[in-house]
Amino acid sequence: MIPTFVTSPTITSAELQHLPDILFVSYCFEAFGLNRGIYNTIDQWLYDFGCAHIVHRRHIILAFLEEMQSKFGRDNNGTILRFGKGGLTKQLYDFISSYSFIETETTTKSSSPT
Repeated sequence: MIPTFVTSPTITSAELQHLPDILFVSYCFEAFGLNRGIYNTIDQWLYDFGCAHIVHRRHIILAFLEEMQSKFGRDNNGTILRFGKGGLTKQLYDFISSYSFIETETTTKSSSPT
């Protein structure tokens, strides 16, 4: 059972980012229909991309999920995460490409002017 403070509309994004992993994933499931496997895929992809700090990754995960929800809404089953083969990776890449403040410990991953 998810504690009511996790699903409370008064919990802030900053508070969410500091929750224990199980509560953060539970929040993502309740708010966005995100299952643990998709969460793990997104988290790993962002880590591999260079986002080493968990709080930063969670901030990006929430922004990504909010964008996906605003773009696609929820399907009849209450989920938004039906990307199909390769679809999640493409959506992540497209999102990150437009996300102008991705920074890692040693490098900036945002697009540089050409």
